Amino acid sequence: MRPGKKTDRSERVKSVERQYFVAEKARESLEVALKAHPALLTGIGLNAADLRAFKSNLLDTYFIRLFAEFETAIKDYWKNGLSEDPRTRIMDVIDSLAAGRRVLDSVRVNVHAARKWRNKLVHEEDTDATEVELTSARSSFGRFFGFLPDDW
Repeated sequence: MRPGKKTDRSERVKSVERQYFVAEKARESLEVALKAHPALLTGIGLNAADLRAFKSNLLDTYFIRLFAEFETAIKDYWKNGLSEDPRTRIMDVIDSLAAGRRVLDSVRVNVHAARKWRNKLVHEEDTDATEVELTSARSSFGRFFGFLPDDW
């Protein structure tokens, strides 16, 4: 039996987290390799500033991707499972689904915290947003998915 969309979407979110861990290992390996071969970057037109930018943006990049997978999943459910207009603001989609599917308030609050953090990263807004760890966000998204039907 083929797994439902909920499982597919949940796996996509988990995959982004795993890819982040691979990227972190690759970053560590690159830094070790650069100590032995400093020209690895300069040989392809890159420099130490590029490496610093990569390091400082790596987690944020994967957090944004993680939220994008979650957003795509719940908008897919919103559109195909509920036949609603997917152009609704994501904040309202989260609240509506949380109410309709009886999502625990703590889960809804944590998902909104991740949304606000993503907004701060992408739009430099939501100055009251606090940093959310990637693993915590993935866990909150998974818990939110748990309240959705298996397929839609």
